[in-house]
Amino acid sequence: MPRKEKKIRAKRPHLLGKLLAMLPVSCALLYPIYLAAQLDTVTVDYLSDALPEPFDGLRIVYLSDIHYGAFLKEDRVKSLVDRVNALQPDLILMGGDYSEDSEGAIRFFEQVKPAFRARIAVLGTVGNHDRTLPEENLQTLKHAMADQGVIPLVNDVWTAAKEGKTLAIAGVDDYYNGYPDLNKVAALSRGADFTIFLPHTPDLLPQVYDQLGSVFYQLALCGHTHGGQVALFGHSIRSSADTWDRYRSGWYHERGADILVTNGVGTSGLPVRLGARPQIHLITMKRR
Repeated sequence: MPRKEKKIRAKRPHLLGKLLAMLPVSCALLYPIYLAAQLDTVTVDYLSDALPEPFDGLRIVYLSDIHYGAFLKEDRVKSLVDRVNALQPDLILMGGDYSEDSEGAIRFFEQVKPAFRARIAVLGTVGNHDRTLPEENLQTLKHAMADQGVIPLVNDVWTAAKEGKTLAIAGVDDYYNGYPDLNKVAALSRGADFTIFLPHTPDLLPQVYDQLGSVFYQLALCGHTHGGQVALFGHSIRSSADTWDRYRSGWYHERGADILVTNGVGTSGLPVRLGARPQIHLITMKRR
């Protein structure tokens, strides 16, 4: 069915942003611009009683919101890929918003060709910037991702089996600009011993319980918020999320499931950050 125009949500760079992008990112005196060009690797041991023993020690790199384009160019993409691959992950999970719009997301995979490498698999979902019109760009993007060795998870589930136990990664279409099918991914992940949910935005999480009556995952990995991008005293100046700061950044526990919301890699609207450092996560899965 056709998408309503009012549902399209993607913040593209405007003139001020493009002018700020011309300033040197290496100058700490321009701190909000300097900070936006940094990148932290957050290392965490994730402990869970529900994790099957065969997956104890699994190394996952999670990253989201690269926003390749005017504010984050090809040299920084290469540096990001090198940083991620050097962590020697078993799985790489990407939370979407690869560029500024769907055309840019296709170019990201077709022209930049990010060579992410993991021991088992590289998987990615899509965000609101990846789901701008035209609608047929979604299929082109999924093919471009697959050509670069990235398994696209758009209303789909990927599973790994080990010693009779199953780990599921469930990804959905974008909450704002797409058509997330919670019933489908919940059904596909049914029977898995541990499920990681990979929506682009945490705004979708309350809908899971409202629609299904329960959560089907043990861990949700989310992006989109940028940690507020500009946040003072732990509060966003302007939030991109419908739930505002309910899931701004960091770890949460809700309805029996754990939630991680990353600050993401890139920026949107303006190439600035404050109080929300760019980050990727290295998560080592540990059975409690």
